[in-house]
Amino acid sequence: MYKKNLYLLILLFASGQTLFGQKKKVNYETEISAQVSSKSNLPFWMVTNKYGIVPDENSGIANFKIYSTPAKNIKGIDFNYGASLVGSRASESKFFIDELYVSAEWKKISINLGMQHRDVQFDGLSVTNNDLLYSGNARMYPELKFQLKEFIPLPFSNNWLWVKGSFGNGIMCDDRYVDKTNVHHKNAFLRIGKKKGLSFTIGLDHYAQWGGTSPKWGNLGGFDAFADAVLVRGGKVLIDENGNESISESYNKSGNHIGQNMFEFSYSTSKIESVLSFKNIYEDKSGDFKHINKVNDWNVSLFVKMKNKKLISSFLYEYYYTKDQGGYSIRPNHPIEPVIGFDGYFSNGIFQSGWTNHQRIIGLPLFTASINDGVVGGISNNAVVAHHFGITGVVGKFKYKTLLTFSENYGRALLVNDGQGNQEENYSKSYTYPNGLSQQSYLMEVIFPRWKAVPFEVSTSIAVDRGKYLDNNIGFQIKLVKTGILSGKKKLTNK
Repeated sequence: MYKKNLYLLILLFASGQTLFGQKKKVNYETEISAQVSSKSNLPFWMVTNKYGIVPDENSGIANFKIYSTPAKNIKGIDFNYGASLVGSRASESKFFIDELYVSAEWKKISINLGMQHRDVQFDGLSVTNNDLLYSGNARMYPELKFQLKEFIPLPFSNNWLWVKGSFGNGIMCDDRYVDKTNVHHKNAFLRIGKKKGLSFTIGLDHYAQWGGTSPKWGNLGGFDAFADAVLVRGGKVLIDENGNESISESYNKSGNHIGQNMFEFSYSTSKIESVLSFKNIYEDKSGDFKHINKVNDWNVSLFVKMKNKKLISSFLYEYYYTKDQGGYSIRPNHPIEPVIGFDGYFSNGIFQSGWTNHQRIIGLPLFTASINDGVVGGISNNAVVAHHFGITGVVGKFKYKTLLTFSENYGRALLVNDGQGNQEENYSKSYTYPNGLSQQSYLMEVIFPRWKAVPFEVSTSIAVDRGKYLDNNIGFQIKLVKTGILSGKKKLTNK
């Protein structure tokens, strides 16, 4: 497996230089890290939002990456590519491809194929990277994506109206309940305002898991299922080998649909950048725009970046509330849908591994996956209330980043019957942990100034978990990073 992955990296590098026929600057990045803790598992912030690279256990990691630099002001099509190979040593050794992609861009319209990390938002301070559904917490899945990478102005709007969006499809290649699950994704954003000053952005983001092979229901469809996922419509009645039926795909929507609405105010000048955003998760009509006045689950983020300040250069506060789970309505005698709501964010009855990849939550990492025999079988904790703070700055010549997360974890929303009958008044809503389990997770990362005698960037991190949900734990990490140029310039440089 290691040799196969290495050959893919070499092949991509060679083909990228010749096939595209462009003189690209090709960069490399080598990263080596070791992380240990007082427990056998690492603290929350030592593994979270690392694209699944860091194992849960005490470990050592090596990561080698090559990537081309996008051209500026190119008249034709700009081709780019990149790849990274990760090797880790914990209780067992693993080698896997982290990134592997090619892209073509023309006038801000791009086509991407493969796996490529998304841009870091809010200076890396956010619990979700400003995205409730795709935080960078799990390993990536390959996808083909068409997108407007940046906002473009609408004609005749005098640069007051801007749009961007994307449309794509990917496939999950991990060990999961529904093998080879497909993922459709699309989004659209409208921004009102100039590049500088005050602006307002509204957006829709939608994912749908579809297709694949279920151990119970067999093949879950081809192009017809893709069309159902794209158009958000009902699918076929599922029948297992024993003749048992499920109307979940036909009565509801075909596939596992999750989405988020986004409302964002931004203010930018030469000295400051600030963002106030509001987002909510929905898994059916309980959270879409038609029912937005009834939504109780929200993420609120306030980010401020002082461009000329050093001691505190960036600050972030985030609030997460997901206890409502789309609300609930009880209709005990309804033949098909006796309960409305109880969305069970990131979980699904047909696609039982839910919104996870390689055993990690893809979206909000405060949620917890339930893993049995190496396969995710559901989500055990998705009802949370959390406050999060993040700060970056410079003290002397030392750069630092600190994260502080305070959460109450309620497990899953439950429907409880008092035993007095099958009427609506006899039902109530509860949780796995009705009183909540408090948890605090902290991180302090320091990047040391460069020394001429050391050809690496050196950083250290300390992470701490304290509370009732995770084990009390303290961890330490040291990381060495070396960057440079493989081709395009004669002189190699380091950051």
